Amino acid sequence: MSDTAASAAGSAAFDPAAFAEQVSARLRTLTRGLGPELEQVVCGLVERPGKRLRSRLVAICASLGTPADAQAVVRAGAVVELLQVASLLHDDVVDQADTRRFAPAAHVSHGVESALLGGVACFALAGLEAAELGHATNAVTARAVADLARGEMLDVERAFDVKLNEPDYLAVVEGKTAPLFRLGCQLGTVQGGCDQQVADAVAAFGADLGVAFQLLDDCLDIEDAGTGKPGGRDLALGIFGAPILCALQAAGDDRELAGLLLDPDFDGSDMRRVCALVERHRGVATARALAAERIDRALSVLDAVPAGPGREQLAALARQLKGAPA
Repeated sequence: MSDTAASAAGSAAFDPAAFAEQVSARLRTLTRGLGPELEQVVCGLVERPGKRLRSRLVAICASLGTPADAQAVVRAGAVVELLQVASLLHDDVVDQADTRRFAPAAHVSHGVESALLGGVACFALAGLEAAELGHATNAVTARAVADLARGEMLDVERAFDVKLNEPDYLAVVEGKTAPLFRLGCQLGTVQGGCDQQVADAVAAFGADLGVAFQLLDDCLDIEDAGTGKPGGRDLALGIFGAPILCALQAAGDDRELAGLLLDPDFDGSDMRRVCALVERHRGVATARALAAERIDRALSVLDAVPAGPGREQLAALARQLKGAPA
């Protein structure tokens, strides 16, 4: 690793692409240690990484302080990305999703048992990496994993609940999606040696950003905007996202949408009708408004962060999310 690349995480001229490649290299090193069978299970998600938003938060938040070890920042980024891979492997089993990022899900290509073991292995690797980075990193990582498990259970328990209200759904999202965004910020401030006021502010920022991310992802599922997931699968399993739940609340005594969602014969062919009903009751618009509120709240807590490139980069991430195409 060059001196320029190694210092990218703490530099005002932070290069997201360079940092993402460093994290990817660390992930490849770690997952090779799993052996060829498990490495094959997890390599698809490692090599198709998505936006690496969570590890980017690590680097940006570390730059708010003075990172003593640039490689430790990269390793912290690998921790949060390993947890993301683990959660996706398990989510796809629970949700019976056939695809992930436009490719067969791991449980489809390698079997359910292998996908579950791959997820467990990634959780373990993240724990080992966090432990080697010190007590503070280990503590926030362990808390995030516990929160993820609780959020996943809440998600399973609310299946087919057409009366789930907005606060209760947001509680699910705060447990299932927000923890890794918050963790990315926490890992960064630990590595940067930031003071508690800054650490608390960016942790709150990360949590709100994570909630907004999930709300907008729910909207994309309904809008069929090319997320790589087959339409209607979640609904057939009784997993209703924000636009559906907002539409159900707005519908009041109109039970057409609820009746359709609870029909035992519901399948993907009913999606066009579902989308029409969600549009009638402004479900997507309401969900996007909720996401915008969360992003505004995230931006407001950045007032507690000293002005500088790091704060501007966090704000830019939030504004970019808010400006996601409708």
